[in-house]
Amino acid sequence: MDGQEVKDLDALQSVNDNDQLMAYSPSGQKYGLISVGKINRTQWCGCRWRKDSQTTVGEPCGSLPKIEKMAEIFGLGGYLVRNDHSRRKLSPSTHNEFADGGSALLDGSMGHYQWGSGCTIYYAFWEDETYLYEAVDTKPIPGQLNYKIPIFSRSCAGYATIDRTNNILVSYLNNAAQYRGGNNDASLDSLFNSQLGKPATNIAVPTAATYARKNGALWFANERVVFAITAILKRIYFHNRSIQAADNATLTADGLHQGGTGDGCSMPADWKNDWHNYPFIPLSAGVERGDFVGVFSHSITDKAGARTISGIPSFLGLKNDYKYLGCIEEDTLLVCNSDKSQGVYIENNIDGHTFDVTTVNGKMFVGTTPVYNEAGWNGIKKLNLSNLCNFPLEVGTTASTGYGDSYYNPAVTSGLRGASRLGDAGVGDNAGSVFLHGNSGPSHAAAYCGVALCEFKEAFSTEPSMAA
Repeated sequence: MDGQEVKDLDALQSVNDNDQLMAYSPSGQKYGLISVGKINRTQWCGCRWRKDSQTTVGEPCGSLPKIEKMAEIFGLGGYLVRNDHSRRKLSPSTHNEFADGGSALLDGSMGHYQWGSGCTIYYAFWEDETYLYEAVDTKPIPGQLNYKIPIFSRSCAGYATIDRTNNILVSYLNNAAQYRGGNNDASLDSLFNSQLGKPATNIAVPTAATYARKNGALWFANERVVFAITAILKRIYFHNRSIQAADNATLTADGLHQGGTGDGCSMPADWKNDWHNYPFIPLSAGVERGDFVGVFSHSITDKAGARTISGIPSFLGLKNDYKYLGCIEEDTLLVCNSDKSQGVYIENNIDGHTFDVTTVNGKMFVGTTPVYNEAGWNGIKKLNLSNLCNFPLEVGTTASTGYGDSYYNPAVTSGLRGASRLGDAGVGDNAGSVFLHGNSGPSHAAAYCGVALCEFKEAFSTEPSMAA
């Protein structure tokens, strides 16, 4: 670039803390180079993916130190949350203790055992001629449309159970019969496939949402924004669109995590016949690991005796949240169209009002999934990121390209469907954080369908606003 004038240089769309700028030092009376990180401590952190490449791996951008310290900066990890949304951070080392010392009881006496954030998160996505960007920060990202996500949480064990006495959705680790999981089958209590201490399943999500509201205002069941922001944080943290990428404990040269949290838990010898597709991993699994990142194993009793379940994912303490139990979102409706695509409808305002799953009237239309000629799975190539509502815009990839997750379209020409997310243990590598199964009714209930208790500290809108 010798002799090139400044006015002829291409504009940089973004810079990292490690990039260098030319500067002049009056005291030293000389020009030199200085890293962006030394003059900009407040930059957003994010990831970018080349638009001409379908690899799942992206390039960290913005403030790399902020990515490295995402847990600390955004307050991510385990919490005990009371019904009034007050919360105490759990120790990053073990969730049996609080971060500031003292024993933490996860049985419900001190609140719900949740995973989430400690501050408001701002999210933006944009693209230039070369890259698609996703970024988060604790303040609005300048020059971009920002989505504001208030302090939130979801069941830290991945799923919730039910207070059977009072019909309340709760995130407790409690083996008492009052909190029996599965379908509340007491006849299994003394058997290997007991549902004591397991997630509640086989419950229609509208009913679960009613049970969640009994905790108070702004409590939800399988809330779509909570699922979406979790997926966003994972993509940026690992700079990878495929969360099912293999666990890789080796940090990058910049000290960042890479890979993912694996393709999900292994299964019992015969989940269908021995367990009747009900939960087989207790909610207490992995509690002692705190805000752990990676995969772990847990021993269960199977029909033939002890068995090790391996590959259980954990993201900063959020455990087993995909490829174990499917979750139908509380506030998303799919409409099967005459061309065999599916229209997607949501509630734009997250304020706790009841979501009517019988009609799209009064709901916000956000887009349409790809047309299918026949029912089946297809890898997600391009994802809708607007309005914090993940759904496929293009399909036709493999597990190692695009987003690594799959979309199932029933290829029917009419009818309402629920948005089933995350995937159950039987769906293999189709599962993941942006997985979508579009053939379940909005009130579908099954042994392999669970519920995550979710909450926000304040009401908000999923309409973005421009930051100056």
